[in-house]
Amino acid sequence: MGLMKSLRYVVAAAGAAMCLLSLDARDTSVAGQTKDKIRLAAQVWFPSFPQYTAIERGIYAKWGLDPSIKVYPSGAPIVQAAATSEWDVAHIGLPPTVQGVKLGLIIAGVISEEAIIQEMIGRADYVAAVQKDPSKLKGAKIFITTASTGHFMIEGCLKKRGIAMSDVQILPSEQQASLSAFVAGNGDLAQLWPPQTTAARERGNKKLCDGVEAGLKIPSVWVIHPDFAKKNPDAAVRWLRATLEAVDWARKNKAEAAVLYKKWDQFRGTQTPDSFLKEEIDLATDLWPIEQQLKAMKPDGAKPAYVNEAIDGIAQFYVRIGRMKEVSPAIFKMIDTSWIDKAAALPAR
Repeated sequence: MGLMKSLRYVVAAAGAAMCLLSLDARDTSVAGQTKDKIRLAAQVWFPSFPQYTAIERGIYAKWGLDPSIKVYPSGAPIVQAAATSEWDVAHIGLPPTVQGVKLGLIIAGVISEEAIIQEMIGRADYVAAVQKDPSKLKGAKIFITTASTGHFMIEGCLKKRGIAMSDVQILPSEQQASLSAFVAGNGDLAQLWPPQTTAARERGNKKLCDGVEAGLKIPSVWVIHPDFAKKNPDAAVRWLRATLEAVDWARKNKAEAAVLYKKWDQFRGTQTPDSFLKEEIDLATDLWPIEQQLKAMKPDGAKPAYVNEAIDGIAQFYVRIGRMKEVSPAIFKMIDTSWIDKAAALPAR
């Protein structure tokens, strides 16, 4: 099977389509118990795996929830869908989440730090040339999922080399379309995240830079829609508790989780070769446990919380690219630790 065929996204149409997918919760609760319906928004990459796990393992059902899940190609379309209340809870990268400040989106938890997996990928000879002479980046054509976590990374990586965003040509594109176009010989660089990063490197392409080198904080977060928070706050807390239980299960049962991840790979609309999938599985079974998420959400003495520092950096990025006029105090009010506090306090079921 060829690379492009094996990595084909069923959910993609012109690189930006969405596909509605749903699963019935596996009922391990008391027979006949009425469950709260809840609509999950997910992305086609590993931090959304706990939501799928909680469905497949019957964890949501155990917590009295009846979920459906909609898979999106990236975070920006999820935020756009929030404007019409198309979902109740979601996994989103922090950069697109910040764009939802006017929608009242609630940041209820932090999944993990994703800077290490946000990569600027180039062909081996081009990367070698730029490493010797960063000025060769000027005029580069770069595939970017705009206003995304990866876009934030690209700006940081360019800045490290004395290059401004205005010095390069942005080719707006969703992830699978970026990979397809880049391996076909178009562009000079591509901003990618898993599984596209692994696929690109398997073809001999090289990483020029990532979010860690750029010195950035780029977390993924759990988000609650304000409408659902008002309508059924108890269900929102149980969703967070159940999802964190799924994170814990995957961390403790890595072999079983690896098997389940292959089912998730098919469910999300991809058919990724095992050699490419291993990197994702390792990341998906090492997401932050509840204790680490609580720590990331709260200040450490006089030091601001990790998530506050991350939001500040991202908001300033959006001001620089013209997506925001200023860093509004309202952005920091998106963080609400009460949800994860309540989730952590729930007794086990």
